[in-house]
Amino acid sequence: MGNLKIIMNHQMNTTVVSNQFIDQYMLQANGEYVKIYLFVLRCVNHTDSSLSIKELAMRFDHTVSYILTALEYWEKVGLIRLRYDGKELQSIEFLDHFDTSDAQTAASETAATIADTSAASDVSGQITDDPYERRSYSADEKDRFLHDKDFEKASFVTQTYFKRLLGPSQLESLIFIYDQLGFDSEMIDYLIEYCTARGKRSMRYAEAVAIEWKKKGISTVAEAKSMTSLNSCVYYGVIKTFGISNRSLVEEERAFVDKWISSYRLSEELILEACRRTIRATGKPEFAYADSILKNWHSGGVQSMKDVALLDEKHQQRMSETGKNAKRRTSLRSSRNYDMEELEKQLISSGGSIS
Repeated sequence: MGNLKIIMNHQMNTTVVSNQFIDQYMLQANGEYVKIYLFVLRCVNHTDSSLSIKELAMRFDHTVSYILTALEYWEKVGLIRLRYDGKELQSIEFLDHFDTSDAQTAASETAATIADTSAASDVSGQITDDPYERRSYSADEKDRFLHDKDFEKASFVTQTYFKRLLGPSQLESLIFIYDQLGFDSEMIDYLIEYCTARGKRSMRYAEAVAIEWKKKGISTVAEAKSMTSLNSCVYYGVIKTFGISNRSLVEEERAFVDKWISSYRLSEELILEACRRTIRATGKPEFAYADSILKNWHSGGVQSMKDVALLDEKHQQRMSETGKNAKRRTSLRSSRNYDMEELEKQLISSGGSIS
């Protein structure tokens, strides 16, 4: 998506915000929409007054769709005009007058619609059967967490590891981990260390890992370290068994191993046995093939190598029965062929009649 050209119908050396905007529009609008409007207005005063929607989205930590929705709101209330080239937004034009009749009415109606939508979202966010669904937090609640010393420590550690300040959505994610998942600053410290060690400086990734730990009942740093240490041992075992050299597992391969450990909950012994069988069957480190073996073992309730031996025995019995049935079918076909030959001989010798 290309850069946007921002057009102002009159030039000024300072950013001027109309009192009418403050009195009639700002108070009724979504706070994030106001910030986006003011920032774009500020950009007009630069010599090169252009930016992209993606840059706006990154700056405000929102999606491109959200930024477009905000701009469409201001167009609807009559303060800007959006110009498109096909489906792509090309320019934002600030109107240098305020229509105090129709525009104000539109602002009130649009703000009321947004308020109703936000209220419904708040209710659905707070009343949920999913314990791992992040609820929305009010400004007062966020402020309370920001003044909590333990949360303040967790926030500082996170920003230090990520080497940047947390945006609004990232802050809500951290509050979710701290409040709903019950991770204290020490747990969050290890969580963020664990993520960054894997090259993941993302709150979304950290939140996913935190939920996975919570589901496994991990509540202390010692338990988390024990689990991650086990994962490391399994990774090494898989690499060695598959004969992978001069590289570590790529993300897709790690995802398979994580599934075998976390979702299937199978032991290292079973995982490595599946890897050995994969090499014997395919001659290469085929993770999808190993996954099919482990998926069958998981479905069959396998917990140990004894269970695997029993499954192997049952499989051999089925194969043996299949072989016997195949021999019977072949014998019956041969018998039928023999009977037909005898019948033809009798017909010929008897001149067409069988006694």
